[in-house]
Amino acid sequence: MPLVMFDYDGVIVDSLAEFLEGWTRACGACGFEIRSPEEAIGLFDENVYLSMGRQGVDNATIDRILDLFKASSNFSSVELFPGMANALESIAVRNTVIIITSNLSIAARAVLERNNIRCVTDVIGAEHEKSKIKKIAAVTARFPELTPYYVGDTRGDLLEGREAGALTVGVTWGWHTAAKLREGQPDYLVDTPAELAALFIKDGAPE
Repeated sequence: MPLVMFDYDGVIVDSLAEFLEGWTRACGACGFEIRSPEEAIGLFDENVYLSMGRQGVDNATIDRILDLFKASSNFSSVELFPGMANALESIAVRNTVIIITSNLSIAARAVLERNNIRCVTDVIGAEHEKSKIKKIAAVTARFPELTPYYVGDTRGDLLEGREAGALTVGVTWGWHTAAKLREGQPDYLVDTPAELAALFIKDGAPE
Protein backbone atom coordinates (compact mmCIF):
# COMPACT_ATOMS: atom_id res chain seq x y z
CA MET A 1 0.00 0.00 0.00
CA PRO A 2 1.38 3.46 -0.87
CA LEU A 3 2.19 6.34 1.41
CA VAL A 4 1.17 9.34 -0.72
CA MET A 5 2.88 12.56 0.37
CA PHE A 6 1.69 15.77 -1.25
CA ASP A 7 3.15 19.18 -1.76
CA TYR A 8 0.51 21.83 -1.01
CA ASP A 9 0.93 25.03 -3.05
CA GLY A 10 0.49 24.37 -6.75
CA VAL A 11 -0.71 20.81 -6.22
CA ILE A 12 -3.71 21.04 -3.91
CA VAL A 13 -4.41 24.79 -4.00
CA ASP A 14 -4.17 27.42 -6.71
CA SER A 15 -2.20 29.79 -4.52
CA LEU A 16 0.48 31.24 -6.77
CA ALA A 17 -0.82 34.83 -6.88
CA GLU A 18 -1.48 35.00 -3.14
CA PHE A 19 1.82 33.34 -2.28
CA LEU A 20 3.86 35.63 -4.52
CA GLU A 21 2.25 38.75 -3.07
CA GLY A 22 2.74 37.75 0.57
CA TRP A 23 6.16 36.15 0.11
CA THR A 24 7.58 39.02 -1.94
CA ARG A 25 6.37 41.51 0.66
CA ALA A 26 7.81 39.52 3.58
CA CYS A 27 11.14 38.95 1.83
CA GLY A 28 11.47 42.62 0.92
CA ALA A 29 10.79 43.68 4.51
CA CYS A 30 13.74 41.50 5.58
CA GLY A 31 16.12 42.83 2.93
CA PHE A 32 15.79 40.03 0.36
CA GLU A 33 14.39 41.66 -2.75
CA ILE A 34 12.46 39.57 -5.27
CA ARG A 35 12.26 41.52 -8.51
CA SER A 36 9.76 39.49 -10.53
CA PRO A 37 7.36 36.53 -10.33
CA GLU A 38 9.76 34.57 -12.53
CA GLU A 39 12.56 35.18 -10.05
CA ALA A 40 10.38 33.97 -7.20
CA ILE A 41 9.26 30.84 -9.03
CA GLY A 42 12.87 30.14 -10.00
CA LEU A 43 13.72 29.69 -6.32
CA PHE A 44 11.73 26.44 -6.50
CA ASP A 45 14.09 24.83 -9.01
CA GLU A 46 15.47 23.28 -5.82
CA ASN A 47 14.38 23.61 -2.20
CA VAL A 48 13.27 27.24 -1.85
CA TYR A 49 15.16 27.78 1.40
CA LEU A 50 18.33 26.23 -0.02
CA SER A 51 17.98 28.56 -3.02
CA MET A 52 17.66 31.54 -0.70
CA GLY A 53 20.68 30.39 1.30
CA ARG A 54 22.73 30.25 -1.89
CA GLN A 55 21.84 33.93 -2.38
CA GLY A 56 23.10 34.86 1.06
CA VAL A 57 19.92 34.67 3.15
CA ASP A 58 20.73 33.12 6.53
CA ASN A 59 18.41 30.91 8.58
CA ALA A 60 17.54 33.64 11.05
CA THR A 61 16.39 35.91 8.22
CA ILE A 62 14.37 33.07 6.67
CA ASP A 63 12.66 32.54 10.03
CA ARG A 64 11.80 36.26 10.19
CA ILE A 65 10.40 36.07 6.66
CA LEU A 66 8.24 33.11 7.67
CA ASP A 67 6.96 34.99 10.73
CA LEU A 68 6.04 38.04 8.63
CA PHE A 69 4.45 35.84 5.99
CA LYS A 70 2.36 34.10 8.63
CA ALA A 71 1.28 37.38 10.22
CA SER A 72 0.28 39.09 6.97
CA SER A 73 -1.25 36.29 4.90
CA ASN A 74 -4.89 35.28 4.61
CA PHE A 75 -4.33 31.54 4.59
CA SER A 76 -7.93 30.53 4.03
CA SER A 77 -8.52 32.71 0.95
CA VAL A 78 -6.95 30.37 -1.62
CA GLU A 79 -9.06 27.86 -3.53
CA LEU A 80 -8.55 24.20 -4.24
CA PHE A 81 -7.80 23.23 -7.81
CA PRO A 82 -10.99 21.87 -9.41
CA GLY A 83 -11.28 18.14 -8.77
CA MET A 84 -8.59 18.11 -6.09
CA ALA A 85 -10.91 17.46 -3.14
CA ASN A 86 -12.36 14.41 -4.87
CA ALA A 87 -8.88 13.22 -5.82
CA LEU A 88 -7.66 13.43 -2.22
CA GLU A 89 -10.72 11.63 -0.87
CA SER A 90 -10.43 8.91 -3.50
CA ILE A 91 -6.73 8.36 -2.95
CA ALA A 92 -7.17 8.24 0.83
CA VAL A 93 -9.64 5.34 0.65
CA ARG A 94 -6.78 2.84 0.23
CA ASN A 95 -3.69 4.94 0.88
CA THR A 96 -2.19 7.06 3.66
CA VAL A 97 -2.19 10.75 2.66
CA ILE A 98 0.15 13.34 4.22
CA ILE A 99 0.99 16.91 3.17
CA ILE A 100 4.65 17.98 3.24
CA THR A 101 5.07 21.62 2.28
CA SER A 102 7.50 24.54 2.27
CA ASN A 103 4.56 26.66 3.38
CA LEU A 104 3.33 26.80 6.98
CA SER A 105 1.17 23.98 8.33
CA ILE A 106 -1.47 26.47 9.46
CA ALA A 107 -1.97 27.57 5.85
CA ALA A 108 -2.81 24.08 4.64
CA ARG A 109 -4.88 23.16 7.69
CA ALA A 110 -7.05 26.27 7.31
CA VAL A 111 -7.97 25.41 3.72
CA LEU A 112 -8.52 21.73 4.48
CA GLU A 113 -10.86 22.73 7.30
CA ARG A 114 -12.77 25.22 5.17
CA ASN A 115 -13.30 22.59 2.48
CA ASN A 116 -14.22 19.86 5.00
CA ILE A 117 -11.33 17.62 3.90
CA ARG A 118 -10.75 15.08 6.67
CA CYS A 119 -8.72 12.44 4.86
CA VAL A 120 -5.23 13.91 5.41
CA THR A 121 -3.35 12.12 8.19
CA ASP A 122 -0.85 14.91 8.90
CA VAL A 123 0.44 18.26 7.63
CA ILE A 124 4.16 19.01 8.01
CA GLY A 125 5.21 22.54 7.14
CA ALA A 126 8.28 24.75 7.17
CA GLU A 127 7.97 25.50 10.86
CA HIS A 128 8.85 21.86 11.59
CA GLU A 129 11.77 21.51 9.15
CA LYS A 130 12.74 23.41 6.01
CA SER A 131 14.22 20.45 4.10
CA LYS A 132 11.62 18.36 2.32
CA ILE A 133 14.23 15.62 2.01
CA LYS A 134 14.38 15.31 5.79
CA LYS A 135 10.60 15.56 6.17
CA ILE A 136 9.88 12.95 3.50
CA ALA A 137 12.49 10.61 4.96
CA ALA A 138 11.08 11.06 8.47
CA VAL A 139 7.53 10.33 7.37
CA THR A 140 8.69 7.33 5.35
CA ALA A 141 10.37 6.00 8.50
CA ARG A 142 7.07 6.34 10.37
CA PHE A 143 5.39 4.06 7.83
CA PRO A 144 8.11 1.54 6.87
CA GLU A 145 5.57 -0.95 5.54
CA LEU A 146 4.26 1.53 2.93
CA THR A 147 5.75 2.43 -0.46
CA PRO A 148 6.51 6.19 -0.43
CA TYR A 149 5.43 8.57 -3.19
CA TYR A 150 5.86 12.33 -3.31
CA VAL A 151 3.55 14.46 -5.46
CA GLY A 152 4.86 17.88 -6.46
CA ASP A 153 4.52 20.68 -8.98
CA THR A 154 8.11 21.97 -9.11
CA ARG A 155 11.46 20.65 -10.21
CA GLY A 156 12.68 21.10 -6.64
CA ASP A 157 9.85 18.95 -5.28
CA LEU A 158 10.80 16.08 -7.56
CA LEU A 159 14.51 16.32 -6.82
CA GLU A 160 13.89 16.32 -3.07
CA GLY A 161 11.39 13.48 -3.27
CA ARG A 162 13.79 11.35 -5.27
CA GLU A 163 16.72 12.09 -2.93
CA ALA A 164 14.55 11.12 0.06
CA GLY A 165 13.90 7.73 -1.54
CA ALA A 166 10.32 8.28 -2.70
CA LEU A 167 8.84 7.61 -6.11
CA THR A 168 7.86 10.96 -7.58
CA VAL A 169 4.76 12.24 -9.35
CA GLY A 170 4.83 15.58 -11.17
CA VAL A 171 1.59 17.50 -11.73
CA THR A 172 1.45 19.89 -14.66
CA TRP A 173 -1.23 22.28 -13.33
CA GLY A 174 1.07 23.95 -10.79
CA TRP A 175 3.96 26.40 -10.68
CA HIS A 176 6.39 24.71 -13.09
CA THR A 177 5.80 23.68 -16.69
CA ALA A 178 5.84 20.08 -17.83
CA ALA A 179 9.22 20.71 -19.48
CA LYS A 180 10.68 22.02 -16.22
CA LEU A 181 9.19 19.08 -14.31
CA ARG A 182 10.83 16.61 -16.66
CA GLU A 183 14.21 18.01 -15.57
CA GLY A 184 13.39 16.47 -12.18
CA GLN A 185 12.91 13.04 -13.82
CA PRO A 186 9.54 12.18 -12.28
CA ASP A 187 8.48 8.55 -12.19
CA TYR A 188 5.02 9.72 -13.26
CA LEU A 189 3.72 12.92 -14.85
CA VAL A 190 -0.01 13.69 -14.76
CA ASP A 191 -2.14 16.44 -16.26
CA THR A 192 -5.30 16.41 -14.13
CA PRO A 193 -6.34 15.59 -10.55
CA ALA A 194 -8.49 12.77 -11.95
CA GLU A 195 -5.44 11.27 -13.65
CA LEU A 196 -3.53 11.59 -10.39
CA ALA A 197 -6.26 9.81 -8.46
CA ALA A 198 -6.38 7.05 -11.07
CA LEU A 199 -2.71 6.24 -10.35
CA PHE A 200 -3.57 5.20 -6.80
CA ILE A 201 -7.16 4.01 -6.92
CA LYS A 202 -6.70 0.75 -8.85
CA ASP A 203 -5.50 -1.80 -6.31
CA GLY A 204 -4.16 1.06 -4.20
CA ALA A 205 -0.95 1.62 -6.22
CA PRO A 206 0.37 2.63 -9.63
CA GLU A 207 1.17 -0.19 -12.01
